Amino acid sequence: MFASHGLRCTKQRIALYQALAATTAHPTADELFREVSPQTDGMSLATVYNTLEKFCEVGLAQKLAGTNGFVRYDANTKNHLHVRCDKTGTVRDVPMDLSERFLSTIDPTVLREIEKHLGYPIEQVNIELIGDCGC
Repeated sequence: MFASHGLRCTKQRIALYQALAATTAHPTADELFREVSPQTDGMSLATVYNTLEKFCEVGLAQKLAGTNGFVRYDANTKNHLHVRCDKTGTVRDVPMDLSERFLSTIDPTVLREIEKHLGYPIEQVNIELIGDCGC
């Protein structure tokens, strides 16, 4: 998988990607570091940040804007919706069937008008729903 995205395969990258792909909690780099570093030699916080940036560059992960300047990461790069709790900052996926139904209601002619106005193509639609999870 890494080779097909132009990345060298290292034990740090494998451990980090496995941890990210195994969760739907949308962790921060610090959270992933705390999870992966105890069992992975040579894993530093800088390695985690650099690797996550590389994953995002090549399309193996996506960044989600978090609260208080924290960035969260998601290994699911398919178009889907997220819901963020306004109080806790936790992020959850909206089920794919509902995400697809919602995203299919976006009028493509409006997207083309936005592209024309901006002068460049829209490559992805990223919508975050915000609510109070009651925590």
